[in-house]
Amino acid sequence: MSKPGNPRIVAFSGPKDGVGKTSAAINLALAWAGHQTNRSVLIVSMDPMCRLDHAKYLNLKPPSLADLTRMVGGDLGAVLKLIKGKIPISPYGVGVLPLAYKRTDILKLNPENLLPVLENLYETYDLFFDVDSFFPIQLFAFDLADVVFWMVLPQTSHLEATANFFNELKSLHFALDRFDIVINQANLPGALAPEEVDKFFQRMSKRVLTLLPWEDSLPEFANLQKLMVVEKRQSEWVKALRVMLGRIQSVNPTPKSWGGASAEASEGFNLAAEMLWSSGDSGGGRRETAPAAQQRKEGEGPAGVPEFWDALKIKLHGKVVQALETERIRIGDNAEQNQEARNQVEKIILDLLQREAGLSLSREQRSKFATELLDEILGLGPLEQIMRDSHISEIMVNAHDRIYIEQAGKLVLSDIRFRDNEQVVQVIKRIVAPIGRRIDESVPLVDARLKDGSRVNAIIAPLAVSGPTLTIRRFSSKPLRAEDLIKRGSVTQDAITFMEACVIIRKSMIISGGTGTGKTTFLNMLSNYIPDGERIITVEDTAELRLLKDHWVRLESRPPNIEGQGAVTIRDLVKNCLRMRPDRIVVGECRGAEALDMLQAMNTGHEGSMATIHANTPRDALTRMEAMCMMASGDLPISAIREMVASAVNMIAQLTRFSDGSRRVSYITEIVGKSEKGIEVRDIFKFKQTGVTPEGKVLGEFAAVGNVPSFHHEFKSQGIDMPLDLFKKKEEG
Repeated sequence: MSKPGNPRIVAFSGPKDGVGKTSAAINLALAWAGHQTNRSVLIVSMDPMCRLDHAKYLNLKPPSLADLTRMVGGDLGAVLKLIKGKIPISPYGVGVLPLAYKRTDILKLNPENLLPVLENLYETYDLFFDVDSFFPIQLFAFDLADVVFWMVLPQTSHLEATANFFNELKSLHFALDRFDIVINQANLPGALAPEEVDKFFQRMSKRVLTLLPWEDSLPEFANLQKLMVVEKRQSEWVKALRVMLGRIQSVNPTPKSWGGASAEASEGFNLAAEMLWSSGDSGGGRRETAPAAQQRKEGEGPAGVPEFWDALKIKLHGKVVQALETERIRIGDNAEQNQEARNQVEKIILDLLQREAGLSLSREQRSKFATELLDEILGLGPLEQIMRDSHISEIMVNAHDRIYIEQAGKLVLSDIRFRDNEQVVQVIKRIVAPIGRRIDESVPLVDARLKDGSRVNAIIAPLAVSGPTLTIRRFSSKPLRAEDLIKRGSVTQDAITFMEACVIIRKSMIISGGTGTGKTTFLNMLSNYIPDGERIITVEDTAELRLLKDHWVRLESRPPNIEGQGAVTIRDLVKNCLRMRPDRIVVGECRGAEALDMLQAMNTGHEGSMATIHANTPRDALTRMEAMCMMASGDLPISAIREMVASAVNMIAQLTRFSDGSRRVSYITEIVGKSEKGIEVRDIFKFKQTGVTPEGKVLGEFAAVGNVPSFHHEFKSQGIDMPLDLFKKKEEG
């Protein structure tokens, strides 16, 4: 039981005007002021119509907040010093503070100053908010109130409006146990009979808080003991006031994060003012405001959430899963149906939260809790929050409490955490299951992909000593085009013009680069230049290429099953696709014996094919290809392999990630033949670094080096104008 001396904020509102909330606020303020020992009550009239009923009834002539602001020229500090001395208090210990006496004066108030003013008053007064039935202003008051008395008349229209309003409050993550419904004027002519009101609220409980299939009891909000009936007769008012006084006294005042709530409250107040003058229609203002900024308080965990957060999540998780099974809610491949399923699950979570009485959670925390639990049940748990940020290109889970992300090429430690290692493993299993793969102690590592094409690698114990490790390489939801790469400084227009022509005249290419340099992105971009009439077959370990072509067949390798049987390798697929009448073969990544089959395909009528390879320079890429061909057949002499490489591959595009995180094409190199020393190459374009800015940005220029490609004459024969000036070396200085 709270002591009378503890500060309170009480709000009075209702679905419509004329429900008696002003009378209730005045009478209860007088009763509460007499009940207090060391604090007066201040009624703050939040009426955008500027009616001054409170001051008239109490025979007071208070200045408005707009007047005080005008007196000191809008200086917040001066307003705070002036305001308490200027508010008259009646002999009964009740004062009044209207926002303004004129509607136009409300626009002169600075919404950002309203919270500091109320915070200053809260140090001395208990605050009673009389709130007009205007949605943004109601949100402003409800965010701060410890208890809200919702005044209605016993009429069907009022009760229907109440049911709809509380549905909106629930969707905005308000704790409904802070709201008490007060039925006023129960003896009003034409009023619904008490039993009809009872039946309505029993039906309303199913609308405001859906009864989950395994629970029969009414939620606390719909408990009819919380409905207080007030009639006009004085004796009935006294009875009701006693109940309402008891309710105020029993409530535990919530800590007020005045600074944290100011953004939301100011937005609500500002929105109310704007809509009042612009539309003149208070009923059109039903718009959600942003949740209040969260502040860490005593008893909160390291992430700024209460210590019972994880325990509550585990508790509700089982109930939600039970509801999913009962309601047969499923997640599939249909995006529209999946969104509907998410909405259903979110509604179940919100209903369960409302049933947890006495939760000390703010609106923002309730929203965060519902989102986290929804992500945990239907998505990738804590990673869903990161996945929603399109600027994050890589996610690395080193341990359940150490998650790194890559933004703009830089690695940073995220504040996102998993609950424990078991949760990480469950997320990994959820990723690999849809593509028919598994991970456990017998198969402790796996490659997979997400629905959006992101590449996934996971490894667990006993191989991962520090705990389950998960790496997600994300790709842009919209494949990057040449103009995007040029805008980012990854390549020049001259280089793109040359590469486009090389694709058209069917020059075979190798895209080389280190990990995370953008090889797949660049290969996707080059595929745009393949003529539409050609048949393309891609071969990958994990399907992640997204070619913007219609005549495209995707092949993906398969790992062995638990008995070690049934594996289908990249090499198997490359051999098979030769029987599928391809015009071009694209291998997502050559890393083994399939390199030999790829070279043979390029030499036997599949010119213009492409592949990616891990290497740091064009010369290193050739050395790796030689080594991979020897893995396929140790009997082949190195001279034969080099002859095959020199004959099959025409171009190498080298990509590099620099120290500032930028990804650039660093070389475009032609393979010109074979000599006694090895395969001969010459650079056509090259990036030359000239320095680094104080901020760490790499400076340099990508330009032609002066070598004309040996196949330049082929451009003309194919009807492509390729000026020699494109390859002219730029004069230095």
